[in-house]
Amino acid sequence: MPSFIDTFWSDDLQSGLDVLFSRLYHGCDQCDLYIQMFASRMQYEVGYGKQLAGIRTNIDGLDTVMHSNSTEDPNTGDKSDESHSDNKKGRWEPTTVVALSGMLDQMVVEGKQHIMIASNIETMVLQPFSKWCTEHRERVKFSESLLSKNVKNFKKSRIYVKKLENDYFSKCRALEDFKNENFNDEELAAAMRALKIQKKYISDREKEKDNQIFIKLNTLELDHKSTREIIIALLKDLPKSEFRVPLINYTLNNTNSGREITDFLKTALSIKDLDEAEAFGQELLNLGFIKYCNGVGTTFVNSKKFQYQWKPYAYKYARLSYSDGSNNVLSSSLTKDFENNVSTYLQDMTTKISQRAVSNETNGSPNVNEKERIFFKLLKEMEDADNKYYKEAFKMDSLRCSVEELVIDHLSFMEKCESDRLKAIKKATLDFCSTMGNKITSLKLSSEKLLDFEDSIDPSADMLALLTNYHTGVFHPRAITYNNYYNPGSFQNFGIDLETRCRLDKKVVPLIISAVLTYMDSVYPDMINDKIRTLTWISPVKLNSTHQLRSLLNKRQFSDEKEILELLKVNDVEASTVASIVKLYLLELPQPLIPKDLSEVLSELYIQFPLDMDKSGDNENCDNELQVDENKHKRITGLFTILSSLSKTHLATLDSIATHFHRLIMILKMGDNKEDIASTFTDSISQEFASCIIQASTVEDNDLGYKIFYDLLTNKEHIFSNLKRQGSKKDLKSHSK
Repeated sequence: MPSFIDTFWSDDLQSGLDVLFSRLYHGCDQCDLYIQMFASRMQYEVGYGKQLAGIRTNIDGLDTVMHSNSTEDPNTGDKSDESHSDNKKGRWEPTTVVALSGMLDQMVVEGKQHIMIASNIETMVLQPFSKWCTEHRERVKFSESLLSKNVKNFKKSRIYVKKLENDYFSKCRALEDFKNENFNDEELAAAMRALKIQKKYISDREKEKDNQIFIKLNTLELDHKSTREIIIALLKDLPKSEFRVPLINYTLNNTNSGREITDFLKTALSIKDLDEAEAFGQELLNLGFIKYCNGVGTTFVNSKKFQYQWKPYAYKYARLSYSDGSNNVLSSSLTKDFENNVSTYLQDMTTKISQRAVSNETNGSPNVNEKERIFFKLLKEMEDADNKYYKEAFKMDSLRCSVEELVIDHLSFMEKCESDRLKAIKKATLDFCSTMGNKITSLKLSSEKLLDFEDSIDPSADMLALLTNYHTGVFHPRAITYNNYYNPGSFQNFGIDLETRCRLDKKVVPLIISAVLTYMDSVYPDMINDKIRTLTWISPVKLNSTHQLRSLLNKRQFSDEKEILELLKVNDVEASTVASIVKLYLLELPQPLIPKDLSEVLSELYIQFPLDMDKSGDNENCDNELQVDENKHKRITGLFTILSSLSKTHLATLDSIATHFHRLIMILKMGDNKEDIASTFTDSISQEFASCIIQASTVEDNDLGYKIFYDLLTNKEHIFSNLKRQGSKKDLKSHSK
């Protein structure tokens, strides 16, 4: 049966989750209906039971009839029941009176039984089931809230990265346009030489500046390099706090009190003299590293009451990224206007300072004309945009992996919750029927019918219907790639077009695929038995473990398989995790091994010539056996004919994967239980790689992928020998032309 993990995915993540949670809330509402039914029946039982228990009071003249034979003592006024004494003497009493009394007694007893049923419904069914349903709804709400929040943040981050990408490409185009309009090849080469000279000049100036005395106290002299190290320690190691500005309700981040700064300086610099530590704090204020939060003036005060905020210049000087906690929401329009005005002012000042710094750097360097100065400025803007986009793209891809892991964890959790809900309804219904049937024999027929309805509840069937009718898509991760303007695909391995990746690897099969398959070949002999070898490929692996290995393999550019094999051995990665990286790599390809246009043609092929899954080989009808063989021949011929239109890299990658598993299947056939293990593994591995070789969006697509991969494994030599023969003919034709 399908699972939630492979059912409720969509390109934007949110729409698939919306469908899932709408059905889960529908299930919660369904539970509420059961609760209403149980509660209504309980109320009716209570009402009916009370009416039966008090039936004597509703019959007029009953006491007169029942006590018609009683006499009253004239002296005491007491009544004696003669019927009772007469009965002792054998006197006859009307049967109608006896029957009436007996029937009333039984009705009272029946009323008590109904009240007991109501009590049992409340204690055994209604209270525990209501409590469970409330907790279940809370679990669903929690998962929905958490996933929606993370997916929403992911979307915002994705938009931000897209903006950075557009900005980077815009800078690249501006740079290229300026180069083409103002430089020929010789001038461009001269400009690049001048750029190298200028960079060396700036680097030398920075080194010279690092050794210059920057802060001079009584007994302490610090150059720029030492000062920068102290500022880095203050920014990274000294815990920061928030300070709320009175009246305007504005929060300042990255703040410390004067006492905190002084104490940290005494410890970090091993200063025994408090005055010297305070003097250093004064220098921090004078040099613009900190500013007052709750005071005015130019004097640093060593006090808990005086708060100072670290300015962006301190982060820039320390060469650290500035974090200002910009996610805080201001509570009034006044503070928003205040923030906007301050931000605009700071941006203007920063622009002027940076322009002045660039001007000073370029003016001081030799042989830089106006065109080259503009060129260097555009080049630096492009490099800055590139660096920012590069960092955020990989950060975004890491965030995507985390979100996918979170979604998978909650999908698995919600599947268990939904299964428990269906089982809880079935149990509550059974308990309800038991409370009805155990007390009153006359209700046996009704109870049996209720039990029939309870027996008709099938949690597995309901779960299958949910997965089938509300399927939104299978798990198909969309890698966030860093698109370098000049060298696309050169900075990561996953999520890159197969043609591009193979061209950069200088191979027809991606290095990661070939290296992982080679690694698996090397670890097979160390495994205990064939069962372990097969489970390595088909047992589930936590997505987090696969993503950790992906992170190790993604950003590093490998020159050969040995580097990848060495990395796998050094990190001692489990074989099942290494195997899972092949599946993840194929899933993250922007275009699958078998493109959608070919998979549509293959779908028609398998409809016309279906795959015969009868492995017994026992066909009573000889003509039918011949028909099956003929269908298989036509299907296999059509398969390699269609696959021959694939590119060389796609075919080679498909061939290497099929060859690896075909070889493993041959090894399995040589072991114990031979054919059974090999046949089971062929079936299981075809299921595993069904969605890896084609882009599956429905159950039918996944079934098609299974059939294709199954045929590739069971007819591997015939299919790929024909594909290689056709490829050789194409090469000869191209050479002859």
